[in-house]
Amino acid sequence: MTNLVVISFKNEAQAIAGSHKLIELESFGDITVYEKVMIKKDSNGETSAIQSDTSEGLRVFSGMALGTLIGALAGPVGVLVGMVSGTMTGALLETNYYDFSDEFVSKVSGQLQPGSVAIIAEIYEEGPAFLDNALEPLGGTISRSNVDDAYDEFLDDQVKTIQADIADERARIKSANEKEKLKIQQKIAQLKEKRHQRIAELKQKQRAQKGARLKEKINEHKSAIAELETKLHKIEG
Repeated sequence: MTNLVVISFKNEAQAIAGSHKLIELESFGDITVYEKVMIKKDSNGETSAIQSDTSEGLRVFSGMALGTLIGALAGPVGVLVGMVSGTMTGALLETNYYDFSDEFVSKVSGQLQPGSVAIIAEIYEEGPAFLDNALEPLGGTISRSNVDDAYDEFLDDQVKTIQADIADERARIKSANEKEKLKIQQKIAQLKEKRHQRIAELKQKQRAQKGARLKEKINEHKSAIAELETKLHKIEG
């Protein structure tokens, strides 16, 4: 299943080690990391992005404004980053598409104490054992929320086909030699980028549709107000 996974650590060194563990597990074909971002809360409670994964590998976003990063994330990772950091720019209008329980959001917010570092990722995992066993020695605290159902608003047949292709490639890794693994990993990276782009397109379409509905409601209210003002003028006249 696909889970939104939040892993908090006491310091940046542990978090970076945890990030490397995720990369290692994915290279073995145990999980698929669709999107991942590392954030840090300083002693003043301010949250900033440290790292984010792309299809081209790890890039560093130290000091990047969270609003900018959230806008670049196509899925629920960006939404949750905005929710737990208080930076809703680019995510506020999408929160109704994700059924995150209050308990989950509260638990995650509680994990992000001043000085802590957290990895927020969208991960396909067949069960919790791989992540739990790999990250427990590093002191990581893990929270999960299933996004398979809540994510349907941004999934279509094309995205589901890409995910099936990724699953097939992931299965091949387990029996492949080193040369074959490299090719498979490159193909998975390309498929993940294709998935990201498609979800971004669907996200933009949802925004446009929602904007059109809001404009329609605004026009309806304007017409009603104009009618009421006309009646008022007649009464006052």
